[in-house]
Amino acid sequence: MDPNSNSYELHLDDTALEYFQKMCSEIVQIVDDSIDESNVSLKLAALSTLDILAQRFSSNHSVFGMCLASVMKGISSDNMAVSSSCLKTTGTLVNVLGPKALAELPCMMENVIRKSRGISVSSNLESRSDESTSILLSILITLEAVVEKLGGFLNPYLGDIIELMVLHPAYVSASDLKLKTRADLVRKLLTDKIPVRLTFQPLLKIYLGAVKSGDSSVVIAFQMLADLVSKMDRTSVSGFYGKIFDQCMVALDLRRQHPVTVQTIDAVEKSVINAIVSLTMKLTENMFKPLFAKSIEWAETEFQDVAGSGTMNIDRAISFYSLVNKLVENHRSLFVPYFKYLVKSCVQLLSDSADKASDLVRKKKKAKVQEDGNIINGGVSLKSWHVRALILSSLHKCFLHDTGRQKFLDSSNFQVLLKPIVSQLVIEPPTSVEEEIDVPSLKEVDDLLVVCIGQMAVTAGTDLLWKPLNHEVLMQTRSEKMRARVLGLRIVREFLEKLKEEYLVLLPETIPFLGELLEDVELPVKSLAQDILKEMETMSGENLREYL
Repeated sequence: MDPNSNSYELHLDDTALEYFQKMCSEIVQIVDDSIDESNVSLKLAALSTLDILAQRFSSNHSVFGMCLASVMKGISSDNMAVSSSCLKTTGTLVNVLGPKALAELPCMMENVIRKSRGISVSSNLESRSDESTSILLSILITLEAVVEKLGGFLNPYLGDIIELMVLHPAYVSASDLKLKTRADLVRKLLTDKIPVRLTFQPLLKIYLGAVKSGDSSVVIAFQMLADLVSKMDRTSVSGFYGKIFDQCMVALDLRRQHPVTVQTIDAVEKSVINAIVSLTMKLTENMFKPLFAKSIEWAETEFQDVAGSGTMNIDRAISFYSLVNKLVENHRSLFVPYFKYLVKSCVQLLSDSADKASDLVRKKKKAKVQEDGNIINGGVSLKSWHVRALILSSLHKCFLHDTGRQKFLDSSNFQVLLKPIVSQLVIEPPTSVEEEIDVPSLKEVDDLLVVCIGQMAVTAGTDLLWKPLNHEVLMQTRSEKMRARVLGLRIVREFLEKLKEEYLVLLPETIPFLGELLEDVELPVKSLAQDILKEMETMSGENLREYL
């Protein structure tokens, strides 16, 4: 025994090795004995012994090389316990032999894939037995060893392996944490150990099958794609980025297509967007710019509505601005200049024209709920509410990172965006917004409005632009809606906190509005107005009540 070895590996002299080989041959004979299936426990003991011997005497490759072929044959055994044990021992032997197991790879993969398909057909998530679970786990153990030690030689089998790891219900479901964790490890190894040029095509080909299998399969397919992209070198990126982007845009259209197999579109969309963002982190500006132009064209493609006229699809708008949110979040100031291509779209979707298609449907169908899930009574549609929130979030991040020499928020863009953004204060929320878990809540949107308009003032950086912005906000405080009045006051307080003493030049216009709000019949409005007046007095050092 090597005292310096952490694994306590045992070393044999020539005489001991001869006896060791003879012993292993006799063990293999027991495993190989396919005539008598009655003594299963003996076979299982033999396989377990061989597994332990391989771990303890791993340097004796020649001995275990002759064992592998016999053990592999047992994978196709009808007895699930024997098959499972053979799979585990095969994994151990492959780990020990490494490239020396290459000669047995075709037969090994044929048996593993056949067995995995047999289990897939004969079991489901609800009725799966302990034996089925054991064999599914054993398949993963074998695949882990094969990918780790023989990954460069798996090209002929990658399609089958990826299909198994992405589409098999047991490997994508979180119902069995042990299986899912082990499957995640194998999937990670596939993207880490196997060259991109080999993994790329099978992973893209799996898309249609993943959509048919459901949410979890699609999410996992794009998680693997994101992992693969993160490992790409410059040459691989140049060769594959166009195809990857096109595939992602196809998947980003799932919200509009709403196939019956996809139930949690937000989770699916998030995984697709993460893959796109991982790709864009690897691209040069010359690569990225035409792709982004293509995505804008995709988002603005017109579809026939119920009245027969072409309108921008609201589902695509949601997907697109979810993507924009992540792009500006990750690329920050580098992405800000691209907002110049989005101004028109932002204005259109933030204005009442975004709901024209819904209005046409309302006239055509006098019902409470449209077929696409848009709420008719009480406020804008849920989808319009969702896309407005995404645009506000995107613009807030844009203003936050607009620090370059050529600012996006110049006087021209400021004037164009001013009214559409501030008009959101008086937009009537959908009546069911609090019941929808995948749609931003009223509080989330209100908070977004406050920080977005507050950051807009900071980024503008001049009282020439602050004055019209402050005026627009103050005008909303005269709305009949309490929400608009409260939001207007919250934004004024945000101006105070962000601009500090620089806001004092705007007090002459603000104080008369504040005076009206101090007499408001609604206590929350009145109380907030009083708090803001105190903050203004503290900042200015004057008693402002005499000007009311």
